[in-house]
Amino acid sequence: KLDSVTDLSSLPFQSLNDDTVVSVLRERFMTDNIYTALSSSALVALNPHKYVQSNSDAVCKRYADEYRDVDGGLRSGPHVFQLAGNAYYHMRRTGQDQCIGFT
Repeated sequence: KLDSVTDLSSLPFQSLNDDTVVSVLRERFMTDNIYTALSSSALVALNPHKYVQSNSDAVCKRYADEYRDVDGGLRSGPHVFQLAGNAYYHMRRTGQDQCIGFT
């Protein structure tokens, strides 16, 4: 099922084309999964023009708790909170500035 593809970079190279990417994003969007990873440092976010549960305070707290989990526990799916947490972690670990661009 296409809505189970959480990372577009995991698609086989042979099937990677515009139609497949659009189909994956559409299927995920239709099930209110508005975030899809492109890699560990890139994310596609689609505007649902409505409230979605994945942007709740409880979800934000879950991603914050994952950031603090040094055991590397079960990771949640792609999310803007995860992207921000990864950038913050990298900044703290390396001391290098980080940038997140939105277009």
